[in-house]
Amino acid sequence: MPTVSVIVPNYNHAPFLRQRIDSILGQTYQDFELILLDDNSSDGSRDVLENYRSDPHVSHIVYNKANSGSAFRQWNKGITLAKGEWIWVAESDDYAEPTFLGRLMDEVAKAPDSTMAYAATWWVDMQGNNLWNNSNGNAVHIHDGHNYIRHRLAVANSIANVSECIFRRNCYHPTEACRYEHMRLCGDWFFYILLAEQGNVIELEEPLNYYRQHSSNISNDAEHRGLTLIEGANVLEYIIKHCGVKNKDYARGWGKLWACYERKYNFTSDVKQQVRKRMLSFPAIIFWHTLYTLKRWPK
Repeated sequence: MPTVSVIVPNYNHAPFLRQRIDSILGQTYQDFELILLDDNSSDGSRDVLENYRSDPHVSHIVYNKANSGSAFRQWNKGITLAKGEWIWVAESDDYAEPTFLGRLMDEVAKAPDSTMAYAATWWVDMQGNNLWNNSNGNAVHIHDGHNYIRHRLAVANSIANVSECIFRRNCYHPTEACRYEHMRLCGDWFFYILLAEQGNVIELEEPLNYYRQHSSNISNDAEHRGLTLIEGANVLEYIIKHCGVKNKDYARGWGKLWACYERKYNFTSDVKQQVRKRMLSFPAIIFWHTLYTLKRWPK
């Protein structure tokens, strides 16, 4: 039985697939199975994937007959096939340092109460050129899960992308998938909160993951539609109810984020109306948004 199940959910990323898969097969930590999923790609991805069918690490190659319409449904499909104690959802256009899995597995072995571990990330362009990273060094931090939610996930998603994470399979609960699988932008944020509720979170500051930035980015369109705030409000409602998050933990940060996004993405009047309607449940956020919009916040 493998210790780690690596899931590669692919949709039309044929140009990046070989680098992605080779970066997994080349890991210094080799106790893993590889599950390759294709969501009805139309770009020749199947030809690339078939090159790996005979690799001993590959336990499944699954092709959807129709597109699922959700990356999160593909995650869920892969997890149901997985046999490992730990899961790594390795997005098909990203790639990793050879030591990624080994470093994280070393750390989770020292922290049996951990439910999730993640490394810092390099943002790279289409050609793989480094743009920037989110690292402050090589330190390792172990966070209490509820404190991590309160301080790092209450206002925004502090984890850049799922490729930088591993998590315990037995902490995934299929019945909770309905909370996030329909989301366009914030599903991963909700997913991390559900994991952090159940135990400690390990943060490795060493940048070992490469997160590819595309010129036509689906998330950019979603931001213009205000989905960070509209979908994010569902995330916020959950953590207020279940994780002991108080006004002081989120209200000012959300108010500032709302004002900043409104300016940055030049929300249309329709989007502004949708966001304000959604925020009616959070009067403290509306208060801070008003101050930041009028530039009258306290020094």
